[in-house]
Amino acid sequence: MLPHPDRPERIAVCAAGDAAAFVITAGPAGPGEATGLWHGPLSGQPARLAGIVPDTNLAFAPEGAQFALAVQEETGSTVIIADPATAPEAWPRHPLPAFAEQLAWTGAGLLVLAADPGADAASLTSGKTLPGSEPDPLVTAGSAGFRRLWRLDPGTGEAVPASPERLAIWEFAPVPGGGAIVIASEDPTEAGWYRTRLEQLDAAGARQRVLLESSWQLSCPAVSPDGRVAACIEGWASDRGLLAGEVRLLRLDHPGSAPAAVPLAASLDVTWLSWADGGRLWLAGWQHLGTAWGWAEPAAGGDALALAGATAQARLTVQAESASCLNSRWHPAVVPLADGSALTMRSTPAAPPQVVRLRRGSEPAAWTALNAGLAPARRLRVRELRWDGPDGTQIEGLLAEPDDGQAGPRPLVVDIHGGPSLAFHHSWDLPWAELLTAAGYAVLMPNPRGGAGRGPAFSRANLGDPAGAEFADIEAGVAHCAAAGLADPGRVAAIGASYGGYLTAWAIALGGQFRCGIVIAGISDLVSCRGTANNAPFYDYLLGGRPADEPALYLDRSPVTRLSAASSPALILHGREDRCVPVSQAEELYAGLREFGIPAEFVSYPREGHQATEPAHVADQRERVLRWLATYLEAAP
Repeated sequence: MLPHPDRPERIAVCAAGDAAAFVITAGPAGPGEATGLWHGPLSGQPARLAGIVPDTNLAFAPEGAQFALAVQEETGSTVIIADPATAPEAWPRHPLPAFAEQLAWTGAGLLVLAADPGADAASLTSGKTLPGSEPDPLVTAGSAGFRRLWRLDPGTGEAVPASPERLAIWEFAPVPGGGAIVIASEDPTEAGWYRTRLEQLDAAGARQRVLLESSWQLSCPAVSPDGRVAACIEGWASDRGLLAGEVRLLRLDHPGSAPAAVPLAASLDVTWLSWADGGRLWLAGWQHLGTAWGWAEPAAGGDALALAGATAQARLTVQAESASCLNSRWHPAVVPLADGSALTMRSTPAAPPQVVRLRRGSEPAAWTALNAGLAPARRLRVRELRWDGPDGTQIEGLLAEPDDGQAGPRPLVVDIHGGPSLAFHHSWDLPWAELLTAAGYAVLMPNPRGGAGRGPAFSRANLGDPAGAEFADIEAGVAHCAAAGLADPGRVAAIGASYGGYLTAWAIALGGQFRCGIVIAGISDLVSCRGTANNAPFYDYLLGGRPADEPALYLDRSPVTRLSAASSPALILHGREDRCVPVSQAEELYAGLREFGIPAEFVSYPREGHQATEPAHVADQRERVLRWLATYLEAAP
């Protein structure tokens, strides 16, 4: 298997627009030579500044070359003021008694969004509770650590709270001249994120007005440079950090009233927004099996108010990419430049990640020179597949095969994505496909209904029907591969994590064409998981209500209620500290399989949350997956 690529992310550009910085995080095997903080002129090549890996974005000062970042420690964070002209040892470091997650450097200093000790963490980061005091006995009384804004003086390090004490803030954007717009809720737990509002805070941090309330989720607030228009994304998302939806514009120029939300139609599931001068709103998102980026601007000229006041006259410019264009692991984003180009981390199955400069109608131009030698050494090929679900809905997916010159049919592993508000797309980052094709398997990566990239109706098509039509879409994909001679229908397995683990648990519970499965952090009992997880509202959206409202559906679609003597063997992998899908879900599935005499192996990992991150645990998972498949899939049926 190839080495893990260096992944440049959290790209930021200085105010002058002539230099940028980014971060390369540690891979599954731990830190590498390139891991750390990078910086350089856009007219030249970047260089590594330090081995620091922040837990936040990078925020450049309004003037000059300095930028801020924060590193989480045991009891809070250290905010670091980086200066490319000085040695890292000389950079000012300021303690903060909370866990920093987002930074913005304004004319009045740094705004820092930070979580109190004991707060929930999102499933995409760790799914664990952030460190805090551990009283004995531990008393839970309906509250958790809040996320709040802090104002920090970058010169002295003095930090003061800058938001209401009992308001949970999930994301923010500064308002020019003072104040902020925030995605907020009264409930500070992870469950609170599912029911948020867009609010405006004044320069003193006090609540000013509610801008938008929604029955769905909200993310990515942004304010135009003149401070007169706000934007955000509204839509359905299974997890904090995965929202891909529609743009809403709101005028801020009438402080005494609640503005009407103006929709901005776009041909992509938008995941990221950023304003530029002249009323231009940049955006990026998922589009079918790729990503897309571009901008909206007033068709007849004008400023941001013209865009917010007449969406029918908005001119949308979108560039589709059969590639991954990200600025983090989880969603598409670009970093705009003044000349209309943009920076992003771009990759395809054949090209490892680089920071590139995107221009409308032109080929991407690489700024970095990372991951030399990886592309020629890769030994898999990826093709697009399309097939019809049982009701005629066209389903898309990718198929990875060993690039060994041999034709199929091959044993097939179906990699089921999580979320379900995710989607497979053209990207270098295909870890299971990389591992499994090297062992001789074909890997189907389907995008069944319920995922991103096909519009809101498609992304919500599994609500009220978990493991129903979406699972039939996956089965139809297996049948399509078999009919095309790409897969051996007698040797099919499933693997998936989180919601993909749920559908994998469903597959092995039913047995049938899936001879075995690997369930990673998967749901097995919808009733007990809703009652013990930190994100109960997810289940209310997915199943149309609480267990008391939909008792039959909760039971009918729980894999543990479908176990029988005909179920298939399962390898069950789970982190012991997972708060998103508690480890008891793995225990229930394992006990149920053993009760029916079905081979099963349950492995729990100390200190791990919703994803395994310790290098030894990541390596252990990979070895166990290969052994499990070799035992139950390679033998003739």
